[in-house]
Amino acid sequence: MRTVFSVAMELRKKLCCLGIVVDAKPGAANYYSRYGFVELEATEGMLEERPTPKPMFLPVTTIVQALKAAQPKKSD
Repeated sequence: MRTVFSVAMELRKKLCCLGIVVDAKPGAANYYSRYGFVELEATEGMLEERPTPKPMFLPVTTIVQALKAAQPKKSD
């Protein structure tokens, strides 16, 4: 995940990337939710695969906030 987040941050600077979209396999939604991904409602373009993956989205702003929170606090 670290690599995906790094790429998203780089693309944010270069191309105004807004977030990351994944098609979570059944049973993997909880894994992605731990990182802040939220389920999307797909209205078009759903694959006819079974079992159906869940589209999920993580805004880049969530990554930025997590990086800021992880930085060591400066002492006065």
